[in-house]
Amino acid sequence: MKTFNPIIFLVCVLFSLNFISAVSITDVSSSPQEVAPGEIVNIVIEIENIFEDDVYNLNVKLDLSEDVPFAPYQSSSEKFLDELDDGDEEDFKFKLIVLPATASGIYKIPVEISYEDDEGNVSLKLELISVTVNSEPELKVSLEDSVLIKGQENIFLIKIVNSGLADVKFIYLSVSNVKGIKFLSGKEQYIGDIDSDDFDSVEYKAYISEDASGTISLPVVLKFKDATNKEFTETKNLILKTYSLKQAQDLGLVKKPSYIIYIIIGVLVLCYIGYRVMKKRKLKRGRS
Repeated sequence: MKTFNPIIFLVCVLFSLNFISAVSITDVSSSPQEVAPGEIVNIVIEIENIFEDDVYNLNVKLDLSEDVPFAPYQSSSEKFLDELDDGDEEDFKFKLIVLPATASGIYKIPVEISYEDDEGNVSLKLELISVTVNSEPELKVSLEDSVLIKGQENIFLIKIVNSGLADVKFIYLSVSNVKGIKFLSGKEQYIGDIDSDDFDSVEYKAYISEDASGTISLPVVLKFKDATNKEFTETKNLILKTYSLKQAQDLGLVKKPSYIIYIIIGVLVLCYIGYRVMKKRKLKRGRS
């Protein structure tokens, strides 16, 4: 059985303390909490001297390498403090701009902290902070070129456009029966993901009643998530224009039926009948 050696224990403790940092990040805040591409974010890093000795030449640097989509804005990415007394805290403030083409997501920024003790020994500590890049989703709906005729089944497309800066995912679109229109296809449809500055369409089949109004306001419900998995539910009104068949024909929205082909066929049939009749008469005359 091994015996406890207090001298060896003390040496091990002192050796371990040399690798424990005298400073620590106690708080990180960003304003705004979510920043959009091309916008400015203010970051405050609070650092505390957790040991009993003062530290000197404290340097805090954000490592904004190529993999980090931020750049310093009207300030440096490095801050310096002559001395931080034991038990004291200090705020280090940084102002960054998000690169315009940055995709939404949570980005880690390496932080390098260096300082000296009272004997001039330099220590280096590496930490990570994070910044969320995101922007408010912007989805728009519209009716693609479709002519809705009363008294019959119609097929039309609803177009969903992502006009925001962030991608949108897990999109569901649902509609409900309103006066004058009855949907014959599924009322809820899954669209999936739509990238920023892109669109998708869903097809619906519906019966428009004869007494339907010429203008129908159709509520459309969109359910989706942003890049941070935050859920959204939005209701938008889609305006549907309906026409009688005659109105649509008069406005040139649908083609009027062409009767010329029927006239030509009728003339040919009459000519053929006339030809057969004349032929029979000639045969009868030849026999008599």
